[in-house]
Amino acid sequence: MAHHGEEATDLALKGTEMVAKVLGLTAPVAGVVGLLIEAVSDRRTRRQHQRLEKLITSLSERLEHIETDPAEPRAPELLDEILAKAVSDEDEDKTQYYAALIEYCVSGDRDPYQMRLLGDAIKGLTVHEIKAFVHFSRHRCLPHNIPGDLRDIFWDRVCTLGLYRRDKTKTDRPEYTTFLGGKLLEVSVSAASPPIGPG
Repeated sequence: MAHHGEEATDLALKGTEMVAKVLGLTAPVAGVVGLLIEAVSDRRTRRQHQRLEKLITSLSERLEHIETDPAEPRAPELLDEILAKAVSDEDEDKTQYYAALIEYCVSGDRDPYQMRLLGDAIKGLTVHEIKAFVHFSRHRCLPHNIPGDLRDIFWDRVCTLGLYRRDKTKTDRPEYTTFLGGKLLEVSVSAASPPIGPG
């Protein structure tokens, strides 16, 4: 059991060192250590560590094209929160969305509250719903693979997360997308695009 604890610590330190290196931070974000050490005793540990590695690989590619050093967020615990959401999210297809969100976070001076709400939106929606929201913004209609009897539920979920507002007649128009919804669309489009290589 002691050996298992040492493995947990090594795994956690390796993960935080990778995060610190990728984000150009002088010290690793503290919460990730606790998250990973706690996770190692859980049966989902290996999958969580694989998600972290996948996230860091994606981040490495995404942050290479940022010409200036990545900015440490005004609230450093934001990175902890986003990383914790990414590692604990069972939907591995969302890794690219979390990577794009971190890229957005460190590529400028972002409002911490906005970043938390965007993280909550990614965590709260399925990949299918995020893609449907992007499709709606581009084509002014939901994709056909969202059944008619579930469309109100989709809109309720999107509205609850502050991404969209509907008028009383429930007419759906892209211009009803909120400022936060617009930012999620930016992050989502970035997530769907391959990272920009050097040159």
